[in-house]
Amino acid sequence: MTLVVVTGAGSGIGRATARRFAKRGATVVVSDINEETGRETTELITAKGGKAVFRRLDVADNDDWEGFADWVCTTHGVPDIVVNNAGILIGGGFLEQTAADWRRMIAINMMSPLLGSRLFAARMIEANRRGNIVNICSVGAFLPTALAPSYVTAKAGAWFGTQALRTELAPHKIGVSAICPGLIRTHLAANGSRGGVGTTESDSWAAKLGSGQRFVGRSPSRVADAIEFAVRWNVATVPVGTEAWVGWWLSRTSPSALRALSGLLPAGLADFGADVSAKIFAFGGSR
Repeated sequence: MTLVVVTGAGSGIGRATARRFAKRGATVVVSDINEETGRETTELITAKGGKAVFRRLDVADNDDWEGFADWVCTTHGVPDIVVNNAGILIGGGFLEQTAADWRRMIAINMMSPLLGSRLFAARMIEANRRGNIVNICSVGAFLPTALAPSYVTAKAGAWFGTQALRTELAPHKIGVSAICPGLIRTHLAANGSRGGVGTTESDSWAAKLGSGQRFVGRSPSRVADAIEFAVRWNVATVPVGTEAWVGWWLSRTSPSALRALSGLLPAGLADFGADVSAKIFAFGGSR
């Protein structure tokens, strides 16, 4: 039976992915830093007759990662598929975000998928196991914008690291893919924060942006589709959504045009967008 590991599986893309693979007959190791939502995902799977177990994981903690990988392989065996999905959002301009913001962003959005890939790839190779590693990146990996500079920097690093790992693991018959979604209905924005402001203002900003994201974004199942596609065909990069494909295409064909387009988006647009999104959501929800 196929064994699948999914990080950040307590909600959104991670939950949709865990449920998708469980529906296909896989045993899923559900991990999340939030024990309540992680166990909810496990219960949703088992209630439908699927097989899933939960293990708490703080992807920003290297020691926790080591213990998690050891536990998975000792208790359940070497996984066939690993989906590194956990991530966060910190908004605000380059100068507004603190050193602590940058360190946290890099630790979670860049280093955690690469560390998770490294730990499980080593065990796959040792066990002579063919498998797949999928890292959830973002259209932000191609978008040099001032709206969330630490986010796009981390996602670009995760994407490039994924491509390097893909080259290295190809002789071992281990597929490696990067999924780059655009706007998806998740709790990423709602659970995010904004650099350069106080806690109250940051929470308000995240709540507004989160409302808009849930209203205008695509279903997380679209990303689960892309993950399944990437695993089946071992595709290097899979954008999800029109804006993601446009960003990917421009980054390949005309990086200068992409930089010029990104330069038209001032950092303050994020605040404006949060307000507009909240108004749109409120109007739509009242109908």
